[in-house]
Amino acid sequence: MNVIQISHYINEFLAFYRSTQIPHLEEKGLFNLWKKHYGFNPYLKEDPKNQLAKEMVKRAFPKYRAVVPKIEQFQPNEEKIMHLVSLVQDELQCYEPLHLSVVFFVGDFDTDPFIEKATSESYILYFPIEKQWQDVHLAQELAKAIYLNQTKANPYPPKNIAHAIFMEGLSLHTAIKITSAEFQTTALYPWMSSCNKEPNRIMINLLPHTRRTDYKALYSFTKGTGASGYLNEASFAGWNVVHHLLRNDDKLSELVEIPDSKITSLVEQTLHRVIEESTYIS
Repeated sequence: MNVIQISHYINEFLAFYRSTQIPHLEEKGLFNLWKKHYGFNPYLKEDPKNQLAKEMVKRAFPKYRAVVPKIEQFQPNEEKIMHLVSLVQDELQCYEPLHLSVVFFVGDFDTDPFIEKATSESYILYFPIEKQWQDVHLAQELAKAIYLNQTKANPYPPKNIAHAIFMEGLSLHTAIKITSAEFQTTALYPWMSSCNKEPNRIMINLLPHTRRTDYKALYSFTKGTGASGYLNEASFAGWNVVHHLLRNDDKLSELVEIPDSKITSLVEQTLHRVIEESTYIS
């Protein structure tokens, strides 16, 4: 039986924002009010001294005014979340009981959703709401959580770049399928159109890095600009890897069952095939 808990830090964020509506507020005072009323740092593991948080608050604060009305109206839709969980579990045939906390928060307009392992049997999905998002984005993160729960894997860091590629591709295709989103004709994932300018170059340049495990590489390919200068190169490669596997009669539910020890070689072999078959090869 699934146990899904839903919460948010909206009231804490609004308390912070309203406390800043005073004249002549200096940068130090702004950060002190953030710490007093809100204090949620999505970068805490890499930023125990809150140095990144100070930059985050400074950078994001001028943008909050435009989105505060939307944040004030936000209410988590428990029924929709439960429905998306059910759809993902059915699609992936993952019925291991899911103990998941979904926590909505306000980030800095660059913050990605992230998952942490709370206990050996439970996970926390943190999901930012300050940017525009749709059901497909939440569904993708739920798909990651359900896959991790089924395989009992640690959410971060992934074993290596290949594992990150695999989970990104699996979760993307699952989310697109269950929400019937038109992936190629919408702006759901702006990085896709950018990466499609040089698909082969991205995958060729990524291949030598698939077994890397260092933080610099993991950050570069999942949040930075990778080896070819594009955002989300691991997601782009993952989309293409899983697309190729599905075209060759694999099912998403079958991909979930691939042993952890075989994922790296599968991703590398599939990337080679995608490149070889691509019409973009000059």
